[in-house]
Amino acid sequence: MTIVTATASEQWTAQKMVTRSYQMLGYLGAVENPNPADLQLGIDILNSMLDSWSNESLSCYAILEQSVQLQVGKSSYTIGPSVSADINGTRPIRVNADPFSAYIQDFSANNYQVDVVPREQWNQIANRGSDTVSDIPDTLWYDPQFPLGVINIWPSPTIGYTLFFDSYLQLADMGNPTQVFNLPPGYQLAILTNLAVLLGPFCKGAVVSPDIKMAAYRSKMSIKRANKRLNVAQFDKEITKSGQPNFNIYSGRYQ
Repeated sequence: MTIVTATASEQWTAQKMVTRSYQMLGYLGAVENPNPADLQLGIDILNSMLDSWSNESLSCYAILEQSVQLQVGKSSYTIGPSVSADINGTRPIRVNADPFSAYIQDFSANNYQVDVVPREQWNQIANRGSDTVSDIPDTLWYDPQFPLGVINIWPSPTIGYTLFFDSYLQLADMGNPTQVFNLPPGYQLAILTNLAVLLGPFCKGAVVSPDIKMAAYRSKMSIKRANKRLNVAQFDKEITKSGQPNFNIYSGRYQ
């Protein structure tokens, strides 16, 4: 995905975003800047909003693929931004459950699908002990513990192949006022207007007009439409196989 990067003079920092939202409310004039307390409040609310959006799949603009080399006999792997984690990286909010969202890759680069299941289905596995083993585990359950999540696989691996899995990319927090937004087109207006709506109750005399609310709603719906993903149902051919062979006009043969 191509990310549009502005020039230095056009870059939108966290401070600029918060300032424009205050100005949109009439809390600040066009040439005024927030005081340190108002600026910190704005950044706190901004980060809370982005944290909330990360739980909405269509607010997240990308899918993050992560991987781990399996260890023989090890069926649980911690994941998160910590050197103590088995996978030192982004902690998934959730792992995608679409077909081939997770797979095992062997040393010859052959891929084998791993089914991502919810806790209830995982609990139906009668024997998850270490004595149940396989060269290629075929089931994954993600336990979103905090601060480290846990990737669970079954059966326990007997070969150190590589596990790949997809998760939604969490929107990054803005750690300081000078941090620059680096998001695809469409997010700027959505963040500006939705932040203004959330800041309204904190600003004495500020007015969250119906126009601001409508702009916030429409701009967020716009990025969700842009992030909509097509899910194609997959099933075994035998389910729809007819008793008589069918002639395929594209291949020129019966099948």
